Amino acid sequence: MNSLFSSDYEEKSNLLFTSLATFCGMALLIGLAWFLKIPNPNMVLITGLIVFTSLYGRISGFISALLIIVYSMFFFSTGHNFFSYTAINFQKILTIATSVVINAIIVATLRHRWKKAQMELQRFNGQLLEHNEKLQSLSQTDALTHLYNRFALRANYDSYVGNLLMVSYLDIDNFKQINDRFGHEAGDSVLRKMGDCIRNTLTNTDAYRYGGDEFLLIRKDTDNDLFELQLNRMRNYLASLGDGNTSPQIYFSAGYVYGVAETPDDLRSMFEKADELMYEAKRLGKKNFLGRPYRQ
Repeated sequence: MNSLFSSDYEEKSNLLFTSLATFCGMALLIGLAWFLKIPNPNMVLITGLIVFTSLYGRISGFISALLIIVYSMFFFSTGHNFFSYTAINFQKILTIATSVVINAIIVATLRHRWKKAQMELQRFNGQLLEHNEKLQSLSQTDALTHLYNRFALRANYDSYVGNLLMVSYLDIDNFKQINDRFGHEAGDSVLRKMGDCIRNTLTNTDAYRYGGDEFLLIRKDTDNDLFELQLNRMRNYLASLGDGNTSPQIYFSAGYVYGVAETPDDLRSMFEKADELMYEAKRLGKKNFLGRPYRQ
């Protein structure tokens, strides 16, 4: 309600301002034309009409046209009495009145169309910006899991350098057997469930689908106790989604390191060490995760 009232008040204020500006501007031009004894003042006044109508629209066009007609009636009337005219002067007034009305209508219409075109352009620009943002999001998002992809990792890479991080690789156990036994649709379903579980369970973490069934996690803290607690929650939840007979049970192995990635090479080294720990967890029997402090 307050917003509507404010908008209505602003609109009325703008209308009052434009009306006063037009009236004062045209009155000034008329005064100059009279005191300077300009032989053909209507050319000057029509220019004023075009300018004010272009700036402010139909109301200004109406005010300008009215003032020009009134001044013309005064200028061409016998003795400037507004009431008596010679035949030729009466024809001049009719010509001037027709001319200023036509000019006001044409200029106001052109201004209206220009404003409409500007609004359409703003709308299209807004849509274009929105579409570009969506395209950028799609280009950096894995279509299946809705996690980040490698393009997003390239874009975000420098933002991790110089920060305290936890870098982890997570890989689904026996994913090939899941595809072979239950089919690729079931495999895709497992990947979607993994993506949902990562998003809904891990906090303060950027998650990337790094390969087929491999995920890169970059956590923006080094709270490994909380991280392992959340990994355990993920493991228990995912294992409960299948029975192993009619639907696959989902397990994963993970390896992680934590420390400061002082340089881009450090971050790359953290990736490698986390990957090594993940494979070590698999060698130890899978369904497991291992973590260590990062050392150069």
